[in-house]
Amino acid sequence: MKRTILFYLLLLSSGMLMAQSKFITGRIVDDEGSPVAFANVVLKNNGTDKQLGGTMTDTLGVFSIECGEASYTLVVSCVGYERLNVRCEAGDLGTLTVSARQLKEVSITADRITEEIDRYVVLPKPQEAEAAGRTLVLLDMLKLPGLRVDVALQRVTVDGGVAVLQINGKEVPITRLANLKAEQVKRIEYSNTPGARYLDRGVSGIINIILKEREDGGSIMAGATTAFTTGFVNSEIQGTYHKGKSEFMLDYSLSYRNYKRDPSIDTDNYFDPTRTVKRILKEDLPFWYLTSDITAEYTYQHDDSTMFVASVQDEFYTKTLWGVGTMAETDRGTTTNQTTEHYNYQKGNMPDIDLFYIHKLPKKQKVELNVVGTYSMDDWENKMTYTNISYSHINNSHGYAISGEGVYSKQFEKVELRTGLQYQHNFAENEYKLYDTTTSMYKDNAYLYAEILGAIGSKASYSIGTGAKLLNVAGGEGSQQYLRNLSTARLQWRICDQLSLTASAQYTPSLPSLSQLSPIFQQTDEVEGQIGNPSLKPSEQLNGRLMLRYTHPQRWYATAGGGQMRQFHPIVSTYAYDPTHDLFVRTTQNADSWDCLYAFGEVGTNGLWNCINLSLSGTYAHYASEGTGFAHTMNNLTASVNAQLYWKNLVVGANFTLLPQWSLYGEEQTLSETAQTIYVQYRWRSLQAMLGWLCPFNPNGYRYETVGLSNVHSYRHTNWTICNSNMVMLTLFWQMDFGKGYQKGEKTLHNGGYDNGMVK
Repeated sequence: MKRTILFYLLLLSSGMLMAQSKFITGRIVDDEGSPVAFANVVLKNNGTDKQLGGTMTDTLGVFSIECGEASYTLVVSCVGYERLNVRCEAGDLGTLTVSARQLKEVSITADRITEEIDRYVVLPKPQEAEAAGRTLVLLDMLKLPGLRVDVALQRVTVDGGVAVLQINGKEVPITRLANLKAEQVKRIEYSNTPGARYLDRGVSGIINIILKEREDGGSIMAGATTAFTTGFVNSEIQGTYHKGKSEFMLDYSLSYRNYKRDPSIDTDNYFDPTRTVKRILKEDLPFWYLTSDITAEYTYQHDDSTMFVASVQDEFYTKTLWGVGTMAETDRGTTTNQTTEHYNYQKGNMPDIDLFYIHKLPKKQKVELNVVGTYSMDDWENKMTYTNISYSHINNSHGYAISGEGVYSKQFEKVELRTGLQYQHNFAENEYKLYDTTTSMYKDNAYLYAEILGAIGSKASYSIGTGAKLLNVAGGEGSQQYLRNLSTARLQWRICDQLSLTASAQYTPSLPSLSQLSPIFQQTDEVEGQIGNPSLKPSEQLNGRLMLRYTHPQRWYATAGGGQMRQFHPIVSTYAYDPTHDLFVRTTQNADSWDCLYAFGEVGTNGLWNCINLSLSGTYAHYASEGTGFAHTMNNLTASVNAQLYWKNLVVGANFTLLPQWSLYGEEQTLSETAQTIYVQYRWRSLQAMLGWLCPFNPNGYRYETVGLSNVHSYRHTNWTICNSNMVMLTLFWQMDFGKGYQKGEKTLHNGGYDNGMVK
């Protein structure tokens, strides 16, 4: 009898518990009835729009969220599909259908990578995010075309060029990305063919990290990297708090270097029928610098359609270089041996304010506005002392830049239109104290562009963009005006599920800077001088590229392609003997042409045995450079290997340059650094620790070399960053979340770029 009563009591209590716990369940499918796996499902309160819970659909598209008795709004979102909003109460909603975007994507079945019209979209695997710990390590593991990540030195490049880094569409410095927890990443949007909007900035790629949606609460983060053998510190501390529709963020970052050895050997030969000089200069130039950056940001997101972001930032920097050396010089047949002392000092700061507004209109329209104001103050001194004489330059500069951008976009049934206007006004005043001269220069840069993106059937897509750039530069020597076109085109064809072909072309002008146009003459020493060239004209560059990418279902991939870059009237440095000053003077001129014909390839495996990533890449390039009085060619083969081993909370990575890259531009050949890095990272709860090892097989550290091919001034300058040799670094990263978390808004614009115009 007692057992029977106990049984009924347990049954009654379980029934009461079941009555208290209610769920909203359902299944998400696409237009063809196929399940949509790993879609984000969020439950919001109807009255306050507050997020109450969230989950993801399983491989069958099924979801379940615990709830109460109230009415809710269920929001379903997934890459490649329109967002779905459903008003509901507890119960089974049955089958819900999400429609594919009207602007159809072209995708490759590559585990979790979707290849859309203008970008790759990556959904990180849970085991990858768990092992990576930090987002920078996660990027290193993805093996996306053209993307190169050096975790130890916190560097990211795309096709060897500048990469724009964003978090939720807002441009951020590398430190913000390096110290972001990988488990916060919802998806990664990557493009190595930026559209018309970015042509004016010379950007090679865009990496946008979209964070997972989180509720009210905050986060405190601290991270630092230091070396055991030399003065090397990178650090950052950040606090973020989200409440209701507002978010507040305060961030401080610091970068410090104190390298006590930095040897170099410079061999220079100057030739003119009236004067010949040969120099061999050996120096050791220790340097140190301290750069700190503080940022305060406020985000107000009224709803999914309207957002405002305001941020203020100030960067402070101090840089010093000082060293001694010896120089053997033969001038007009007379040989002397001299001691040298080189001193360089720079100090300044650059505050700015950034205002951004976005509003989504009906019928798939969107408007974005951005205004940025920057002020700059800079003091610079350079002094070169030989045995009996010194040459000094003391320059002070100040100025400002005001820039803005407006963007409008609209999606039609199978086409998306984007158009925008960018404008910047830049003013700089430079005081050359030793010459008792002050120059003032300004430039106005306006860029109007338009771009369309669309699909051709179900297997191809395209994007075409063009723009007009108007640049006006004015100073003491009058004014210059330039009107140039910028254009880009991209065609993508999905040959089959595993194979795609991408063709792209870009036409862009390269405009001279204020310093290149400055007419101020400065004497460097008893042999050299330098001056700008007010008569410079813009150069134009035409780039064309084909890329074939294959992804095998068994986790290996291959990428191959090639292209050509041709520059018309490139702006190059030249030397000429000036009998008036009895000096060899460096200036800038428009050459005839510059060409680079290249072929590249990469093979690798991603997620082998769910714990190994490995890639081997190489590029062959043929360079040709022509101008008045010169014609040079060069061939180069470069290769590198990248690997990671990850398991649970541990990741081991390596990045080795097997064959270094030499490049030719104008009359100068340049050797890039030979990278060798190994790192081991382990995550324990909220703390992540990483040991990095630089140049384990290079006793002289990084080697940089430039070779001058001019008949007037031939040279070979070699520098070794010897402090990087066998440098072991420790990185510690800690983050504590409190409350229910936070959600960042999306900001996609960033304008800036102050040019002080100083001749150094």
